[in-house]
Amino acid sequence: MIYRHLSIGLLFFCVAVFGRLSSAADFSMEKPRADWIWDATGTSSNKPIYLQKQFNLTAKATSASLFTVCDNTVKVWVNGKLVGQSSEWSSPIQQDIAKQLSPGVNTIAVQAANQGGPAGFTLKLVVKQQGAEDLIILSDKQWKMSPTQPQGVWTEKNYDASKWTGRLSKVGTMGDAPWGVPGKQGGSKSVINTVPQTVDDFAVELVYEVPKDQEGSWVSLTTGPGRKLIACDQGGKGAFWIQVNESETGPNATVTPLAVNRPGTNSPLSGAQGLLWAYDALWFHQNGGHLYRVTASNGDGILDQAEQVPSQRGGGEHGNHAVIKTEDGQGIYMAGGNHAPLADVTRRRVRSWEEDLLLTRMWDANGHARGKLAPGGWVTRLNPETLEQELVCIGFRNQYDISLNRFGDMFTYDADMEWDMGSPWYRPTRICQVVSGGDYGWRSGTGKWPTYFEDSLPPVVEIGPGSPTGVVSGVGAAFPAKYQDALFALDWTFGTIYAIHMTPEGAGYTGRSEPFVTGAPLPVTDAVVAQDGLLYFTVGGRGTASALYRVRYTGNGSTSAADSQLPPAVAKARAVRKRLENYHGASLSEKESKAALDDAWPYLSSEDRFLRAAARVAVESQPAQYWADRVLKEQDPQAFVTAAIALARVGADSEINLSLQPLLMDALVNAKVINDFQLLGLLRAVSLTSMRLGAPDREQRNTLLKRFDTMLPHTNPDVNTELVRLLVYLRSPTVAAKTVQLIVNRDPPVIPDWTELAGRNAGYGGTVKRILANHPPSREIGYALALRNLRTGWTIEDRRAFFEFLNEAAKASGGSSFPGFMRNIRDEALANCLDSERVALQDLTGENYDPVPDFEVKKIVGPGREWTLAEARSKATRFKEANFRNGRSVYFAANCGKCHRHNGLGGNVGPDLTSIPNKFDVNYVIDHIIDPSKVISDQYQASTVLTADGRTVSGLVSEADETLVIYPSDTKAEPITLAIEDVEAVRPSDVSQMPKGLIDGLNAEELRDLLAYLMSGGNGENKKIYGN
Repeated sequence: MIYRHLSIGLLFFCVAVFGRLSSAADFSMEKPRADWIWDATGTSSNKPIYLQKQFNLTAKATSASLFTVCDNTVKVWVNGKLVGQSSEWSSPIQQDIAKQLSPGVNTIAVQAANQGGPAGFTLKLVVKQQGAEDLIILSDKQWKMSPTQPQGVWTEKNYDASKWTGRLSKVGTMGDAPWGVPGKQGGSKSVINTVPQTVDDFAVELVYEVPKDQEGSWVSLTTGPGRKLIACDQGGKGAFWIQVNESETGPNATVTPLAVNRPGTNSPLSGAQGLLWAYDALWFHQNGGHLYRVTASNGDGILDQAEQVPSQRGGGEHGNHAVIKTEDGQGIYMAGGNHAPLADVTRRRVRSWEEDLLLTRMWDANGHARGKLAPGGWVTRLNPETLEQELVCIGFRNQYDISLNRFGDMFTYDADMEWDMGSPWYRPTRICQVVSGGDYGWRSGTGKWPTYFEDSLPPVVEIGPGSPTGVVSGVGAAFPAKYQDALFALDWTFGTIYAIHMTPEGAGYTGRSEPFVTGAPLPVTDAVVAQDGLLYFTVGGRGTASALYRVRYTGNGSTSAADSQLPPAVAKARAVRKRLENYHGASLSEKESKAALDDAWPYLSSEDRFLRAAARVAVESQPAQYWADRVLKEQDPQAFVTAAIALARVGADSEINLSLQPLLMDALVNAKVINDFQLLGLLRAVSLTSMRLGAPDREQRNTLLKRFDTMLPHTNPDVNTELVRLLVYLRSPTVAAKTVQLIVNRDPPVIPDWTELAGRNAGYGGTVKRILANHPPSREIGYALALRNLRTGWTIEDRRAFFEFLNEAAKASGGSSFPGFMRNIRDEALANCLDSERVALQDLTGENYDPVPDFEVKKIVGPGREWTLAEARSKATRFKEANFRNGRSVYFAANCGKCHRHNGLGGNVGPDLTSIPNKFDVNYVIDHIIDPSKVISDQYQASTVLTADGRTVSGLVSEADETLVIYPSDTKAEPITLAIEDVEAVRPSDVSQMPKGLIDGLNAEELRDLLAYLMSGGNGENKKIYGN
C-alpha cells in the first residue's frame, strides 16, 4: 500500500483478473434442464419461501456442480452448511459442493425471496460418484415448500419437512423468458456471491452489498454511537453511517452518507484507513492525507464539520492507518506504515534509530522503497485535548491496524514483502506485540533485521505470505472465551480471517493461528466487534466489489465474559514491564534518572526478551554519563551485552562520546558469554559500536579478528551469519575460504510450513507452492550477499565456487525480486574482482537469471478489433472451450509477460498476476484491461517530475541525501539523479503506464483463451475454468 509526495511505488497499473464459473451458465442449459418454480398461491411475491430437497448418494462424490439462482435473493444450505447466497437474479451461485456431500441421505435447504415483479427459483446439481452413476438433481414442483419460516433448525441434514404443506408451481424452464440464462452475459453490476466458510458452531451472514457507483469500496470500519457502524470508501465516495436491521430473511442495513466535506473543499471526506468514534467525535485518519476530528458544531449529534489535527500526510497504501482508543481511555493510538512521514512528537519512547546495517545494503531489485529509511512503520499516542503526539514504537513494514486485548496489551499484523520470498531477508506476515520503545527491525531492501537482534523484538507468531489489513480483539464478542481472547487478523490476499490464540508468557506472549473465516475471493479489509456481540467485517479495496458481513456464534457453549485474571508470575512480569515503560523517553531530574537506572538495571540480565528490552530502553532514556561506567564494570554476561548495546546506540549523543569507543570496544573483545544467544548479542554489540561510535582502528581490528575469526564455522547457523557479516566487515583474510566451504557443504534449505495456507488460494498459492517445491538455499544466499563486499582474501578456486553457487541458486524459485537480487549480487561481486579474476570467470558470469518460458510462444493470429467492454465480457462465458496452452502463449505474445509475472514466469515491473483469482472478478479485470487508468494502485503509480529548467521526467521517485532519484519504467535504463533544489514539483500521474488497446490485436478465441489463462492462476488443470 504506497504514495508519498517524493516517494512513489513502481511504474505500473494493477491488472486485476478473476473469473467465476461463467461456463456453468452453459452447463445449466444442457439437458435435462431445471424448472423455475415458485409458490403456487402467488402470495409470497414479497416475502421468503422455504424449500427442501433430500436425495441419496450410493458412493463418495468426486464432484458436485451446483447452479442455482432466484429472482431476487437466495441462500442455499447443504447438510446444514451455507454454500451460497446471491442478491441478484442475474448473478447465479456456481460452486462445486462435493465436500459438503456424503454417502446416504443429503439435504438441500433454500430460503428464497422475491422483491416484486416475476418470481422464480431454479437449481441444477450434477453429482459424479466414485464407481457409481452420475446423479442429477433439478428444481421442480415436487420439492417441499413452506410459505412461513419453519420451526427448529430447518437447514439441518436430518430435518423432517414432511409436514410442510406449501404448494409449488412451475413458472418456466431454464432458458425461458424473462430470465434467459442468468450469468451468461456477465452483467455489469459488481455483486458478492462468495459464501465465506467458518469454523464449526459459527455462521457468517451477508449484511449489506455496497453499491460501488454510489458508495465505493469499503476499507475501514468502526463502531459509532447508538449501536451504529461507520465505514469508509478507499476512494472518493465518502464515509457512511450503517444501521444494521434484523428481518425474517436475515440481517440488512440502512446506509446513509456521513455528508462532511474535507476542510476548504467541496469534496466529501473520504479515503480513511483508520476510523474511531471517541471523545464525542469521529477521528478520521486519511490515507495519503491527515488526521481529522469530525464533530457536530451545534451539539445536536449530527456530524457536520471536520478539523485537521496537526499531523503528516502521505504514504499512500503504506501511509496513515489505524486509530484506536488507548487502554487507559485518555488518548488515541495512531498507526502509520513505512511510507508515512512521522509527525512532530513531544516525547520519543524510541530515543535513537539508524539503519544499523554493518555491510552495504542492497535495495530492492525492482525499486520498491528505494531510499526509504528508518523509522519505517510507527505507532504514536495522541492527546485528544492538546493534540500533541508521542512516539511509542517503530520498525514495522506496513501494519494496517492495531488492537488491544483485555489486559490492555497492543498487537498488530505486520506485512511481508512478498517479492523477497526465498531470500534470507524475507519476513513473513506476523503478529507482533506492540510495546513501548520497540524497534521491530524493518529496513528497506536486504536490510531487514533478524528477530534475534538484541535491539529488536520477536513476533508472537509468524503467519506466512499474505496482505494484512484489519485486526480486532475478540473482547466484547458473544463468543466462547477462547475466541473472546483471540485476536482476529485479516488477510486480503488469501481471503482469510485468522483467530490468533495467544498465551501470556512472562512480559510477552506466544501464539498460534487458526483460519477462522475463509473465502475465495474474499478481500477482507477491516473488522469490529459491535455492541450486539457480533464480529462485523468488510470486504473490498482497490475498487473491488464490497460488502459487509458478520459472524455469529451458533453453538451451545458459554459466551460469558472471559476471566480477566493473569497467572501470578505473568501478572508480576507484566507489571514490571509497564513500570519500566514509564521511564521511556521521560523527562526526569538527575535524581529521578539515577533511581530509574537502579530500577531497570537488574532486568538487563532477564531471560525474558520483553523485560530485557523494556529495561534497555529505560536505560537508554537516561543520560549516558550516569551509567557508562556501570556498563564497563558489569560482570553478568547477559547484562553486559544488553547494556553495551544500549551504550552503543546512544553513546554518540552523550557528553562522553569521544572516550567511549575504545573503552567499550576493549570491554567487548574481552567479554565472556555462556550461550549462543549471548554470543549473538555480543556480535551485535560489536557491530553497533563500530557503526555508531566509530570503526575499529588497525589494532582493534586485529584484536577482533583474533577473538572471532577462529569461531567460524560455528555449530549455530545464526551465529555463522553474524560471524560472516562481522568478518567481512573486518576484511578477514580467511572469511572467504571458510564461508565458501559453508556454501559448498550446505544442508538442504529449511522449508517453511505454508502448504495449507497456499491451498487457500489457487492463484497466488501456486506461486507459493512452487517456491516450497524449489526453495532457494536462503541461508547461503545471505552468506553470498555478505561476501559480495569482499575484495581480498580470495583464491580463484573459491571465486569459481562462489559464482557456480550463484548460478545454481538462481535456478530456484523465489519472489518477484529474487532474480534481480541474484543478478545484483553477482554483478557487485564481479565489480570487486580483479581484472584477471573476471577474465578467468567469464564462462560462469554471463548467465541470465530471469525466468523465461520453456514452451513455444506463437505469434498473435488475429484479426483483432477495438474491443468494447460488452464485447470482451461476452468472451468470458465459454471457458470450457478455452485452450490453456494457447492462452499461455497469448499472454507472452501480447507482451503481458514483459511487465508481469504469472505462474513464476515473466517480468517484474508490474505486479505478479498469479494471485488475482482470489481478489477480483472477471468484469473488474476486463474493465481495467480496456481502461488501465481507471484505477491505479499507488504501489504501481508513476510520478512526473518537473525540473527547474523546464524538463519533465517520469518514473519511480525516491528521495535520499538531498537528491531525487527517478527510476524509469524501462528496467534497463539508468536511474536519473537530481538535486532537490533542481526539482520544481513532483506529481503523481493519473495515467497508467500500461497503454490502452493491448488486447485489440486479439481475435475472439485468443481473448477468451487469455482471460481463461489469467483466471486459472496459470493452472491448466483448474477444473473451475477448464471443466474436466
